[in-house]
Amino acid sequence: MIQQRAPRPLSVVTGIALALTLAYAISLFPGARGAPGYRPVVDGWLNSIADAAIIAVLVVRGWVERRERAAWWCLATGLTAALAGSVAYYAYYQHQVPVSSPSLADVGWLAFYPLLYSGLLLLLRERSRDLPPSLWLDGLGAGLTATALASAYLDGAAVHPAAGTVVGVAVTTAYPLADLILLAVGVAGLSMLRGSAGSSWWLLCAGFMTFAVTDALYAAQAATGSYVSGGPLDLGWVLARACLAVAAWTSVRDAHRCGSTRVTGLPVLALPTLCALAVLGLLFHGTHAALPPGTAALALIAGVLLSVRIAMTFREVQRSAELQRQALTDELTGLANRRHFYQALSTASQALPRHRFAVLLIDLDRFKEVNDSLGHHAGDQLLRVISARLRPLVRPGDLLARVGGDEYAFLVRDVSQDEALVLAWAVQAEVQAPASLGAATVSLDASIGVALAPQHAGDSSELLQMSDLAMYAAKARGGGVLVYDEARDGSGRHRLELITQLREGLHEHQLVLHYQPQVDLRTGRAGSVEALVRWQHPRRGLLPPVEFIPLAESAGLMGKLTAQVLEEALIQCSRWRTEGSHLQVAVNVSPSVLIDHDFPTQVEYLLSTHHLPPSALVLEVTEDLLMAHRDRAVSALTRLRKKGVQVSIDDYGTGYSSLAYLMDLPVTELKLDRAFVATMTSSARSVAIVKSTTHLAHALGLHLVAEGVEDAETLHSLRAVGCDLVQGYHLARPVPAHDVPRALVSATSALNTHRG
Repeated sequence: MIQQRAPRPLSVVTGIALALTLAYAISLFPGARGAPGYRPVVDGWLNSIADAAIIAVLVVRGWVERRERAAWWCLATGLTAALAGSVAYYAYYQHQVPVSSPSLADVGWLAFYPLLYSGLLLLLRERSRDLPPSLWLDGLGAGLTATALASAYLDGAAVHPAAGTVVGVAVTTAYPLADLILLAVGVAGLSMLRGSAGSSWWLLCAGFMTFAVTDALYAAQAATGSYVSGGPLDLGWVLARACLAVAAWTSVRDAHRCGSTRVTGLPVLALPTLCALAVLGLLFHGTHAALPPGTAALALIAGVLLSVRIAMTFREVQRSAELQRQALTDELTGLANRRHFYQALSTASQALPRHRFAVLLIDLDRFKEVNDSLGHHAGDQLLRVISARLRPLVRPGDLLARVGGDEYAFLVRDVSQDEALVLAWAVQAEVQAPASLGAATVSLDASIGVALAPQHAGDSSELLQMSDLAMYAAKARGGGVLVYDEARDGSGRHRLELITQLREGLHEHQLVLHYQPQVDLRTGRAGSVEALVRWQHPRRGLLPPVEFIPLAESAGLMGKLTAQVLEEALIQCSRWRTEGSHLQVAVNVSPSVLIDHDFPTQVEYLLSTHHLPPSALVLEVTEDLLMAHRDRAVSALTRLRKKGVQVSIDDYGTGYSSLAYLMDLPVTELKLDRAFVATMTSSARSVAIVKSTTHLAHALGLHLVAEGVEDAETLHSLRAVGCDLVQGYHLARPVPAHDVPRALVSATSALNTHRG
C-alpha cells in the first residue's frame, strides 16, 4: 500500500488556519498589546477568522474521505456553534453590566459539547469496528477514572454564582461537567484504540485536556472577578482549537493505517491496573478529606468495571493459550500441523551450524485411490492409523507433523545422512504395513525426500524446498527414499530460487514498465500506450515477462504483481496528463487476478486516488480466461465497464474465439494476435481473417487493434482492411516512461510516412 499523505487542499487550508491562529496567539503574549483587555479588531475579527479557518479545516477533512465525513463535519458544526456564541458575546453581551446569565452566547457554547461528543463517537465507531469487548471495558474504565480524577482535582474551578436564577446556576455548573465528559470520551477512545490510535487521536485528547483546564481556570478567575479578556489565559482556547486542526490534517494518514497495533497477553493488564491503582488512591484520599459530590460514585463504578476487565483478561489469556495449542495441532491426527512445523524448522535453522538437523518430507502414494474407492471417511481413518504408527519413531526433541492432506514431515535433530536414511526406511515400512479399514484392507507406499542442514542448505525455507524436490524425484521413480542431489534436482531448485527472488523483487519494487505506443490509423495520432512489465533483476539485468510471469502464476504472486503494474501505470498516466498529454494506458490482467471479487474495487480506488477518469484505462484480458471463468469474468468486467473502464480481448483469434462471449461481455475492443498480422504479406488467408475480424468488430461497435506490425507493407495492408489501431516495432519499440514522448513522435512519423 502507498503511504497516505494529506491531500493538497487540506494541507493548504490547514496552513492558512494555523498561520491565522499563530498571529492571534502572538497577540495574547504578555506585553504584545500593551495591556490586557478586549480589542475588537484582534479579539473580535482576527480571533473569529482564525476559528472559521479551523472550521474550514474540519469541513475539508470530511470532504476528503466519505468514511469519516460525518464525524469531522459533526466536529465542525460544534466549533461553528461555539464561534456563533463567541460572536454574540463580543458583539452584544460583554457590553452589559452585569453580563446576563444565561444568554444566547451560552446556547452556542453549550451546543458545542454534544456536537463534539457526537463527532468523537462517530470517529471512534469508524476506527473500532473490530475491537473486542475487553477493549470497550478498558475505554469505559479509563474514561471514568479520568473523569473522577479531574472532578476531584479541578473541583475548585466550578464556582457557582453567589446569586442568580436556578437556570443560571445550572448553566454555570454545566461547563465543567461538559468538559469532564469530553475528556472522558477522549481518554476512553485512546485506551480502546491503543497502538492504532494514531497521532490524530492524541492531538484530539490534548485539545480536550486543554479545553478542560482552560475552562476551569476561567471559571475560577471569573468567580473572583480577576479574568481579563485578551490575556494569557485565552492562549489555552487558542491552543485547544489548533490541536483540532492539526488532528484533522494528520488523521488522513491515521485513517489508512495498514493495521492496528494490538497488545496481547498479560501486558494488556497494564492500563486497567494503572487505572485501578488511581481509583484506589482516590478513594483512600477520600478517607482523609471530603471528595466533591459524585467523585466517589464515579471512582466506585470505574473500580467495578476495571475489576471485571482484569478478570476477563485472565480468562482471555487462558483461552489464548488453548487457541494457540489448537492452532499448532492438526485436528484430524493430533500431530503438529504445518504452522507448528515451520516454526520449529525456523528455530532449528537459528541453531546452525552448532546443531545439525534433517528434514524428511513424506507423501503417501495411491492415497487418492482410497478416498475415491472407499470414501473420505476411510481416508481419514487411514491417516489416523498411519499417524499412530509413526509417533513411536519420534525421538525426544524431534517433531512429526502432518503438513498437507496426505503429506507428513519429520524434523530430526543431530543426525547424519545415514541415520536420516534409516529413519526414512522405517517410515516406509510403517506406511507399507497393511491397514484394516472396516471390511477392506489397504496397503500404501510412500515417496520420501531427505535434505540435511547445513550439508544441503542453511536456510529453513530452502531446505524444505530441497526435501520437496527430492520427494518429487522419488515419486517420479515410483516411490522410495531419495536424498537431495544437486545434479538431479538442481534445475528445480533454481526455479524455486527464482521464485524467492521474484517475491523479494516485488517487495523491493524491482518491476519496471516500458510503454509501446498505439497509433490510430484513421487520425494518425498516437493517443494510447500499452504498459509492458520488465523485471530489473539485481544480477541478471532486465528480464522480459516470459521469464518470470509463468513463475508468478505458479507461485501465487500474480495478484501482487498485477497490483504493482496497474498502480505504476496509473501513476505514470496521471503524470502525463498533468504534463498535458492525455494518453490512454492499456494493462494486461491475469485470469487469476480478474476473477478476484475485490479486483474491480481495487481498480476504482486506484483511479480515484490518482484522479484519472475510468476511460483512461484499458484492461486487456485473454480468451482462455473468458472461457475458463466465464461467469466470474462477466461479473467483474461488467462492474468495471459500468464505471467506464475499457475492456480489450488480447490475442484474439488464437484461443477459443467464441462469438457467444462477445455477446455477453462488455468488450470495447479486440486485439488481434500477432500471428495473423505477421503473415499478412505472405498469406491471403491471413488477410482474409484480419479483414473479416475487422468487419466483425465494427459490426459489434468495437475497435480492432493489431499488434506486431514489423514493416511498412504490413502497415499498408492493415490500413487497407480498415483496422483501427496498430502497434509494433515498425512504429516504435517499448520504451521507459521518460522516452514515451519521443516514441510517440516516432510512431506518428512512421505512420504518416506511409500514408496513401
